[in-house]
Amino acid sequence: MMHTLEFDSLYLEFDLRKVLSNVYMKCQTGQVVGLLGRNGSGKSCLMKIVFGTMRAEHKSIRIDGHYYAGNTLKETRIRYLPQENFLPKFLTLKQALDLYKIPPKELILHFPEFENFLNLKSEELSGGYRRLAEVIMILKTPSWFSILDEPFSGLMPVHIETLIEILNKEKLKKGIIITDHLHRHITNLADQLFVLSNGQTYKITHPDQLIKLGYFPEI
Repeated sequence: MMHTLEFDSLYLEFDLRKVLSNVYMKCQTGQVVGLLGRNGSGKSCLMKIVFGTMRAEHKSIRIDGHYYAGNTLKETRIRYLPQENFLPKFLTLKQALDLYKIPPKELILHFPEFENFLNLKSEELSGGYRRLAEVIMILKTPSWFSILDEPFSGLMPVHIETLIEILNKEKLKKGIIITDHLHRHITNLADQLFVLSNGQTYKITHPDQLIKLGYFPEI
């Protein structure tokens, strides 16, 4: 069954500065929707508002046409990967996987080296491996939608290649909204692409629009 997540009328300001003012995005199961934007444009704020961990002055978020308020404590329809690490430092990787009900083989199948890391605490993992484990946990936990903020951050190129393969497989079961400063991966992955600029989202249908909107990715 296809599900649709869409949101608009998001308004957010900090110290009288408008961060989000005219946003519309739509994601359906079976799609990867990419979101690009310069640093500080509000991408992370947008994702947090949709998930429900940040308040906004105004918002309209709907799943299958029904207003969605968010319940991050018992969330099953949307899973969210924040930009910052979220695994408690004191948990071992095995304990974290158990918490998310992810069999270790789901991780080891794609990244065999994790077999040697299962008993390490989260804080003992390198930044790249910790991020990789977090991305897999969010993607593999059952949900209708996954929202991913900087999933490629700190990853080795070979791991990014494997993760892209996983993303393309997971989108067959869910909708994925993704943003990352590695813009080429986003543009290649995305079935639909948006840019957030001056508080507004713009649907991209041609690469020239990125230049017109003043988006110059940091590489």
